[in-house]
Amino acid sequence: MEVTLLGTAGWMPTRQRQTTCFASRLDDVLLLVDAGTGLRRLLDEEHRALTEGVREAHLFLSHYHLDHVCGLAYLSGVLPGRRLTVHAAPREVTGLDPAATLASLVRRPYHPVALTDLPDVRVEAVEGLETEVAGRRVRLRPQQHSDVSVAFRVEDDLVVATDTEADPGTAAFAAGAAVLLHEAWYWAADPRLAAVPAGLRAGYASHSEAVAVAGLAREAGVGRLVFVHLNPLFDEAAYADMAAAARERFAAAEVLADGAVVTAGAGV
Repeated sequence: MEVTLLGTAGWMPTRQRQTTCFASRLDDVLLLVDAGTGLRRLLDEEHRALTEGVREAHLFLSHYHLDHVCGLAYLSGVLPGRRLTVHAAPREVTGLDPAATLASLVRRPYHPVALTDLPDVRVEAVEGLETEVAGRRVRLRPQQHSDVSVAFRVEDDLVVATDTEADPGTAAFAAGAAVLLHEAWYWAADPRLAAVPAGLRAGYASHSEAVAVAGLAREAGVGRLVFVHLNPLFDEAAYADMAAAARERFAAAEVLADGAVVTAGAGV
């Protein structure tokens, strides 16, 4: 299983990074996690192979914050004529009905074409927090965030955990996975934190600290940890320093560029 990092920033895009979106081609099925601005990278020449010959696409949403769903407005241009199922946590987990919530986001006067008017798009709640895509078992796990988010696990290949506190339960959920894509919003010992406006610091409590995440990865025994949902207030040098600090606790921690392809499975 190969995973393309289409967007690795959180909140807002930077010159180098779009907001959260990951893609994997499973035979003639496209698996997507989150629909941030990175979704538009599917139109880039280097990523065209992800959509060529695709029979259907499945998009899993971690939560409804705008930086993770704004790409839904791009669907008619990015995936024209493709059958797309949008999967989200059920009302019992988030308190929100997925179909109604997404219909309220993509509609007039905010967008000229309503999501409900796109003939090839349907929205499904993942009842029981488990489903199957292209023969792969996909499991969901609720997380602690400012609004409820969910993590995803695809067999033993991939776990995606973003927009969450560094949660000890993630280690059990990710146990033995080949690759863990986990958000890293900040590094506690980073001297750059002093320059962050006071009004923003409170929000850091609902996100993850990189060295703590590295500890979770070590406890889970994952093969590889890739930091995602990076804080756009910091720069590439800060991300490199953060990854270096995390490697003191888990050697296989890294930050990769948008467009990188991560192999999740045997041989990692």
